[in-house]
Amino acid sequence: MAGPASAQWENRYAKLSDFNHHVYLEQHELPVLAHGPTDPAPAPDGRHLAFAAQGWLWLLDLETGIAERLTDGPGMDARPRWSPDGSRLAFVRDSGRDTAIVIMEMGGRSETVIDTPTIELDPEFSSDGESLYYTSGAGDVLSLWRRHLASGLDTRLTDLPQVERNARRLAGGTGIVYLHGNGAHRVLRERDFIAGSDEIIHGETLTYHLTGDSHPNQRLIVYSAPIDNDYHLWTLDLEDTRVKHRLTHGSPYALTPAFSADGDHVYFTELGESRQFRLMRIPTHGGTPTPVDISQWEYGGATGTLSVAITDASGTAVTARVSITQLDGHPVASHEDATYFDSQTGRHYFYVQGQSEFTLPAGRYRVLAARGPMATVVEETVRVRSNGLAEVGVVSRTIWDARSAGYVSADHHVHLNGDGHHRATHQDALRVMAGENLDVLGPMSWNRWQRRIDAPLLGVETPGDGRIVTQGQEVRSHFHGHVGLSGAGRQPFAPWFFGPYNPTLGNPDLTNGDVIAFAESVGAIATYVHPVVDDAGPFQGEQVEGIPLELVSDAVLSEGLGLELVCAWTSPLGTSELWYRLLNIGRPVAAMSGTDAWVDFHRTPAVGTGRNYLRLDGEEMTSPTVLEAAMAGRGFVTTGPALLFEVGDRIQPGGVVQSGMQQWRATLAGTTDVEVLELVVNGTVVDRLDGIRAGATRSYDGSIELPDGGWVAARAYSSKRVEDAWPTMHARPFAHSSPVWIGARGSTERSARGKAASDLIRAIDAAEQRAREAYGDVETPRLQARFDQARTALRTMLE
Repeated sequence: MAGPASAQWENRYAKLSDFNHHVYLEQHELPVLAHGPTDPAPAPDGRHLAFAAQGWLWLLDLETGIAERLTDGPGMDARPRWSPDGSRLAFVRDSGRDTAIVIMEMGGRSETVIDTPTIELDPEFSSDGESLYYTSGAGDVLSLWRRHLASGLDTRLTDLPQVERNARRLAGGTGIVYLHGNGAHRVLRERDFIAGSDEIIHGETLTYHLTGDSHPNQRLIVYSAPIDNDYHLWTLDLEDTRVKHRLTHGSPYALTPAFSADGDHVYFTELGESRQFRLMRIPTHGGTPTPVDISQWEYGGATGTLSVAITDASGTAVTARVSITQLDGHPVASHEDATYFDSQTGRHYFYVQGQSEFTLPAGRYRVLAARGPMATVVEETVRVRSNGLAEVGVVSRTIWDARSAGYVSADHHVHLNGDGHHRATHQDALRVMAGENLDVLGPMSWNRWQRRIDAPLLGVETPGDGRIVTQGQEVRSHFHGHVGLSGAGRQPFAPWFFGPYNPTLGNPDLTNGDVIAFAESVGAIATYVHPVVDDAGPFQGEQVEGIPLELVSDAVLSEGLGLELVCAWTSPLGTSELWYRLLNIGRPVAAMSGTDAWVDFHRTPAVGTGRNYLRLDGEEMTSPTVLEAAMAGRGFVTTGPALLFEVGDRIQPGGVVQSGMQQWRATLAGTTDVEVLELVVNGTVVDRLDGIRAGATRSYDGSIELPDGGWVAARAYSSKRVEDAWPTMHARPFAHSSPVWIGARGSTERSARGKAASDLIRAIDAAEQRAREAYGDVETPRLQARFDQARTALRTMLE
């Protein structure tokens, strides 16, 4: 997702090139930090259960309800599994940059570590306890291995694409069942050691919590699989895999099932109040789930209380993003809401509404707090003493107040739920928005093939404390390009996906032009999202590359279209090169922003990492007025810095200025270093000035000779990645004003128009060639007609 010339999101863990979207690997395959219990592992003695919570492993006495802490190191420990005799416990240890397998001797708590330069996951002892199955990197994929523990000899068991993990031994040691994930498919497979076979026993599409366990005595498995947004438990007879039995009912979020030692019950975790996990148990053959209570947490040492209170400069309690770690690096999880992980800095974080108290082992802790990109990061170090109360008061101060300056902030493209661990609601989104000082959020309902994630919320709008969550739709034809629909109401565009490399479930000759026509018919805004990855842009080589297939033709043929200039995963500089060419042919394509984050993910950038700041010019803040301001270009997009720009007689972005000599003014403010500020006329940088240091605000002014047509804008950025960009979570500081048009909105300058049209014709030629190669013998006359119409329009501009 981030090429060598890019300064966007980068993988934190060892790169596996078979995963195009490495963020999905890190989110869906790696462990999760939660305050409540996860990953239940019933012990062979039938009296105890191991689980993960707060980043450590615990041993629960099922009779007394007392949980004893087993590990206490800086790493995050998860996914425990027992040896058959109960003398050893194997688990995953996550350092924040790498994972390893640890085997703990329960007698003396000594540890043996299996660690390679790549990722290790999901240990499972063999039936005789002499070997350990586990997942580890093999070239570009994650494969299953078997290690003979006495000799240390490793044998590779699988050689399938992408990922194999979650191995579980079958009764009698005859084989294993395991998860295989490859692209849009997630399946459970049985490897029969005796017959030498390896076959699919159950298949799903994009189902990232598809995990299972094997019955200790029978050829029976239990697994977690979804119905739309819910996750249920199912059992499957391996002797007849055609029939499955659903154990849970209602709307649960039941994950990580594990059989009891006698096989009579299934233990699992379920998401409860405040998005906290709780332990549950259900009879194997059906019944009512019951909670497994934890009456006491034994840390094995002294504990105290840490109180964190957040106010703004006026002393008013506010919500803020908070990260707390022990000085050895062990992260603290929230007991009041989901805990997240910033993959760029390695920090776990959560949101505190005014004040919160934490019970923690005695020791020294580091507290960081931030509140959106315009508030400076506050850092405090505090000692928590045995049975004591340590208090930290954080005052959040902003270097630029958007509301006072007449702006509102919006993130037009995120997702509420995407198969993450922490199923979210609009109320959860409002809490996160408050912590990021974000006014408007546009989560997109989307598909995972037959699943319609958050489809019932489409068109729903939820206000709260002066903020608005408004649900849209993302139409995800991967090959043609993803299109976000904002303000479409309750009726979705259908089908939600189409194109080559997807199942053909109807007319194969569909186009994103159909999506845009639907948007126009219902008064919605269509935006091409996460378009260009590389900083150099798509036009540098002889062959135009890296543009979504239909973006150029749709932009040429459409009257109003948005382009996501700022996104967590793509290059704002590279996307700008495409945007400039569209502006230069007179298409006022709106600069939009969207983080493309997930409120329910554990490993995700914060919402508002990419945002628009927009002037409403006296109108009330509603979702329609915010979208109208975005499409009119009344503001700027940013990954953090504030950039105010005006030309002539205080003409701001979205307005019109006359050609000739004009004065210009700009203000740049940021909480991180910004390398340069540049003035851009018709896509050409005409002035370049030094930027600012972190925490500074600087005013600029000058004069410029404007041509007879086209546009002028300002941009500010840093050319290199910032290793720790907090309070923002984008690796590059970047801001770009929308254009001020010269003479008239949509005006052009002859030479710039001609060069842009030539480049865009090359882009359509390249898209046409890609489409022919992908569709093969399948005829797509409607798609071809779009290419031809757009190319004709561009040739007319040249003539």
